[in-house]
Amino acid sequence: MSSKGSLLLMQSIVSIGSFIAPPLALHQFEKRSGSEYLKFGGKISGRVIILTVILMFSIAPYIDWTVKINQMMDLPAFMEGLERWMREKERELAELTKHLLTMKSPADLMINLVVVAVIPAIGEEFLFRGCFQTIITRITRNQHLGIWLAAAIFSAIHIQFLGFFPRMFLGALFGYIFVWSGSIWPAVLAHFVNNATAVISAYVMQLKGKSLDSMDNTSTSLLEASVSLSFALLICYTIFKISKQKKEVLND
Repeated sequence: MSSKGSLLLMQSIVSIGSFIAPPLALHQFEKRSGSEYLKFGGKISGRVIILTVILMFSIAPYIDWTVKINQMMDLPAFMEGLERWMREKERELAELTKHLLTMKSPADLMINLVVVAVIPAIGEEFLFRGCFQTIITRITRNQHLGIWLAAAIFSAIHIQFLGFFPRMFLGALFGYIFVWSGSIWPAVLAHFVNNATAVISAYVMQLKGKSLDSMDNTSTSLLEASVSLSFALLICYTIFKISKQKKEVLND
């Protein structure tokens, strides 16, 4: 097995063991007492599924813009050592990501979609939205605090601090989708679309003979980011209204 194959296999095992197995065990344990963390059941509106996919594409320019803004932020002079460490860690993880996203065949693409998109989408949503967000919300009795604290933990655990704020924003978006829909699966879908888009984009670029470094050279203007955010917020409001109407019908 190649070094990349071993790395992909190890990442899959670690992700399943750390992110998927523990939430499933907790879900089964809590379910006996009438509590449900992951919210597997319940019929999901087809409109919510479609809007969730559209939402992830519409929010992408805004996320790209916030990534660039986050990368330009500098820490105070007395934290120079910390900033140096953060940038070095960012460089190491960026090199690892490029190594993982190097694809030469459709088979490589399919493997990466499973390892980089499917498994993380399921595992991270199970753990951070299904478990952490639910637990924090129960402790604080504040749904918004639960969403944002879980999103902050979700972002911090990636140890990529130059992308901390855009990743936290995405985590919060997944959190609200989870709450509004009443099911973990739309959040998993949103997470998958986000990751899969990056994987497929990397594959297409390599088919065209372009370097993965060019993925970091995209430029989004403030106007484009503003339009992106505005459209995404409109979709979020629509998802919220659809979910609210569904709950009112079920309660009647």
